[in-house]
Amino acid sequence: MSELVEQMKSLRVSAATTELVTRILALFPQARIVPREVPWSDEEISLEVYMPGTPDEIGEAQKKVIDCFVELQDIYGLLIHVSVLPV
Repeated sequence: MSELVEQMKSLRVSAATTELVTRILALFPQARIVPREVPWSDEEISLEVYMPGTPDEIGEAQKKVIDCFVELQDIYGLLIHVSVLPV
């Protein structure tokens, strides 16, 4: 892979991560977002979102976060995974 293509990919990862974190915090200001220590598979962006809430609230938050990252996967051409977990 050429250096330019690699640089462009890293810029896409940076832009997508920034937009994803911004969207999540707009929806859930109380969230704490951290990188996943070990990705599940070969995703370029792998995050965990910790927030307070009942199991139902966490489930609803996960659905909203999935909507966000699926849209960004399409826009940036990257594989993204985010898990919402209770604190």
